[in-house]
Amino acid sequence: MPLMIKKRQPFIIDNDLGPALKTLLPGDARTTVQCGLPPHAPDYPDVVDLCFREQAILVTADTDFPAHIRRYQKEHNDCCRGLLLVPSEELKQGEVLKRLKNKKIILKHPVDDQFSFETARWDHLLINLRANPPQVTGLCNCKWQED
Repeated sequence: MPLMIKKRQPFIIDNDLGPALKTLLPGDARTTVQCGLPPHAPDYPDVVDLCFREQAILVTADTDFPAHIRRYQKEHNDCCRGLLLVPSEELKQGEVLKRLKNKKIILKHPVDDQFSFETARWDHLLINLRANPPQVTGLCNCKWQED
């Protein structure tokens, strides 16, 4: 019997947002429910642990997640791959993601200015699309930030 390999996807959408954002993200995405969590799974530790295991950037409007992820890092001595914080209003979520997709919003990496979502995953970045202008910062105390 062949081994089943599960494809890792770069984004996991918080269940509170809904799957409609999938088409606006620059890559494959699944919701937390599609990843196997119950609809009202606790943010900490369940959703954070899922994102860690899947090596995915969490897409959420919940402003408590940066603290949850920092807590996870402190308790597990490991980092989550990143966080994409979108506006709380559904219409604004779509608008800002469309602007990002159409390159009307230019994001900059906090160290070398060259931003990509793949780099954001490996550098554990917080992409705050709620800020005006949008900001990209370190999400945790990773070793690359100490250089």
